[in-house]
Amino acid sequence: MTEEGLGEIVSALRESRKYRFLCGDTLERVARWAGERHSGRREIVKAAKRKLHQAYGAYLEGFNLSEIETIVEGVDPDWPDERLRETCLEILRRHASTEERIPFMAEAYGEIFRRVGRPRVILDLACGLNPFAFPWMGLSSDVTYHACDIDERIVSAVEGFFGRLGVEHSVECADVLVSAPEVEAEVALLLKTIPCLERQEKGAGAEIVRAVRARHVVVSFPARSLGGRSKGMREQYGGEMERLAAELGVGVEEISYPTETFYVVRKS
Repeated sequence: MTEEGLGEIVSALRESRKYRFLCGDTLERVARWAGERHSGRREIVKAAKRKLHQAYGAYLEGFNLSEIETIVEGVDPDWPDERLRETCLEILRRHASTEERIPFMAEAYGEIFRRVGRPRVILDLACGLNPFAFPWMGLSSDVTYHACDIDERIVSAVEGFFGRLGVEHSVECADVLVSAPEVEAEVALLLKTIPCLERQEKGAGAEIVRAVRARHVVVSFPARSLGGRSKGMREQYGGEMERLAAELGVGVEEISYPTETFYVVRKS
């Protein structure tokens, strides 16, 4: 497929209400994938949309990010902690992936940072709404929070949130399957992301953990599907994490909760 043809496919994908806010790297990556397997503009666009649906459809479904942006616009840095947390909870409840983490969120971050130390620089990869858990992380006021996501609306909301709080930060629209952020961090978060990445590129999880410039990488896997079924997921992902750790030659510690299992990967 020519560069001109690629541009036409990306433009066609941007016309979709569902995928028009995805970053250019993601649309281009999937367009190239479809172009290598199909011929004809119509078939390529159809295949690309099907691939995007398989990878991101379940996550984006019923997810009103415009409402989240509106909530963020009202955040006041002078609010008492209780009101800020109430507002963040309202946002975290907007998606099942972060909502089910709420009951053990504070405990999980406390346990993670007890093991790796309180980072001065943290990197949140494919962050989704997780940065809105910041009030429960117990990080110092001079922390620098770097984050990336493929959805421009998430990037905008997270950027506005940290900007209003006065937290040192950088947020970029980026696809970790194309390039991992170059920032150096003490801790990188990769939460409930590897299964989605592996569906697109086999071996992507290990490659990203290897490439990310952080002393510790905290990886998590869901213990059940968004529909509530476990289907042996904890055992399946536990086995995958063991293989990943063996491949990378790194130490791993497990922290388990009813709906999510965290693995602290020590790269140094």
